[in-house]
Amino acid sequence: MVELPTAASAPWIRPAAFDVSAASLAEHVRAIGEVMAGRGRLWLGPFDPPPTMPAGFEDTVLVVPTSGSTGRAKAVAHPLRSLLASQDATARLFADGDGARDTDADRTAHAGHGHWLPLLPPTHIAGIQVIARAHRTAQVLGLERVPLPDPLPDLSAHFDAARFVALAEPALAEAAEAGLPAFTSLVPTQLTRLLGEASGDGARARALLARFSAVLVGGAATPPDLLARAKGARIAVRTTYGSSETAGGCVYDGVPLPGVRLELVETEDGAEQDTEEGAEEGRLRLRSPTLAHGYVLADGIAATEDFPLVGPDGERAFVTSDLARIDDGRLRILGRADDVITTGGLKVVPQDVERAIDRSLMLRGLLAEWVVVGVPDPEWGRRVEALVVPADDAPTEAEDLPALVRSALRTTGVPSHAVPRHVHVVEALPRLGIGKIDRAAAARIASAHG
Repeated sequence: MVELPTAASAPWIRPAAFDVSAASLAEHVRAIGEVMAGRGRLWLGPFDPPPTMPAGFEDTVLVVPTSGSTGRAKAVAHPLRSLLASQDATARLFADGDGARDTDADRTAHAGHGHWLPLLPPTHIAGIQVIARAHRTAQVLGLERVPLPDPLPDLSAHFDAARFVALAEPALAEAAEAGLPAFTSLVPTQLTRLLGEASGDGARARALLARFSAVLVGGAATPPDLLARAKGARIAVRTTYGSSETAGGCVYDGVPLPGVRLELVETEDGAEQDTEEGAEEGRLRLRSPTLAHGYVLADGIAATEDFPLVGPDGERAFVTSDLARIDDGRLRILGRADDVITTGGLKVVPQDVERAIDRSLMLRGLLAEWVVVGVPDPEWGRRVEALVVPADDAPTEAEDLPALVRSALRTTGVPSHAVPRHVHVVEALPRLGIGKIDRAAAARIASAHG
């Protein structure tokens, strides 16, 4: 990998707030291009940049917000090398998946770079990296033009099959004309819409999606049934796991990128310790060349008490908020540690209950979406509740769904204390900007429903 010069002393580029228009996307594309060319620094943090960066953060070129739960406004600071490490490792993964051999050095280095269709906001790390990977393609392949759609898409329109067809057809044509593979990235909600639309546009959208060399899906847990349907439609879907701290996806289809190490740790009273050898579950710790410098606070101070952590060997690591299993080197996320609901002294991982809903044959075809949350309870401390969205063509009346959900869960092996005490039918689940379910907002809705 060839390192590029960084503009450590350049003024911060601060695009206007992203308004989902093509013009606004273009402004962010130009800013990300300046970062990739080593000419500029991009500030997308939730507060104004400090006069100087903290010690050790001087070569920062990208600052992005994070949805941490500490209550303090903070941002993630990346040097160019962590972004490049992510982009080049991802390209290598794509090249290997396309049949490249290690002995074919040129093909292995180039095959995984391609034309990118940006469909995510360029204010979150996943959307930023889509655009940055296109700039990296131009650098590695020596292209005069960055392989992004021309014109850039207007993301203000409602995302559905017809809209995807309108954006994907010209993008695939441009990729083919340039002799490049085509890639895109979606959140599970977008993929669900494309796979579930029973219309001519839906069929066309799925046919076009199958022509992309890789379709990254991340930002939230992807239901196994959704993945199975995508693969059944011959779509080259790749699930991704990562965060702002890891420069985006660093684990694909459960397997870490080269150089990324997965470990399980336990945390007792805030202290970190390795799990016993052979432990099946724990909190996920990552060691990776894609790790950011760390967090920056509004006063320009580095928040180094929680990330990065430096182990006894002097190597930097990031302890995530996710509970995980690692089976034969493959990662499986169980849920977030801070989402765990303690009710009457017993712990409930809400994602376990959500997976049981997904597996239930009794509920098949009745629900479009669901989330399990904990709400305050004077007797139990917190009680388990759920929000559900009926499927458009559900054959059951909405008022019957709460009782059906509770009855179905009692047949799935979910312990009685984990069965939601109340199930609330809603029109839609609250979401964060990148498409994740906003669990805090969902808990407030459940509490308000009483």
